[in-house]
Amino acid sequence: MKLIPILLIFNIILLSCKKDKVSGGETVEIYLLKTSQTVPGKCQIDAAASSIQDTPEITNDDILEYSQIAREFKLSAIAIQKVKAFHDFTPFAVTVDRKVIYYGFFKPGISSSSCTNSITMDISLSSGNKIVLRLGYPAAIDDAGFDDQRNNSWLLGTLEKQGKLRP
Repeated sequence: MKLIPILLIFNIILLSCKKDKVSGGETVEIYLLKTSQTVPGKCQIDAAASSIQDTPEITNDDILEYSQIAREFKLSAIAIQKVKAFHDFTPFAVTVDRKVIYYGFFKPGISSSSCTNSITMDISLSSGNKIVLRLGYPAAIDDAGFDDQRNNSWLLGTLEKQGKLRP
């Protein structure tokens, strides 16, 4: 008879414990900018003087997965064609629910100009339909003091909720 109250208490404890939900938004999208300015003397978007377009260039459905180690998005074939049409220094913003997580510039691997103060996007050479997001171009910047949001917790949580997050 003493076993029943113990089991009852044990069940109440188990049922009252809730697994932490992944915190994140609903959509991850990449926007081109409607207006933009750079920080004087730097290859960096001035967030206070920039705004995103009304519609995303790369939609949530276009984003198939994200590797947080490689910092690469795998995109749909249509989306990768859009990226291939970007010109050098095309500014963009990665967003969650239309809130900008970070800004950057498209920098194709054939570009002869550098961009050492920003996140840069290029088409990945490793495999098809991927874009890689780097710190700086052509080489990585010294990230001391740089607020690198490529693995922002809200961004990763949103991608995880969607089953798109990879190591």
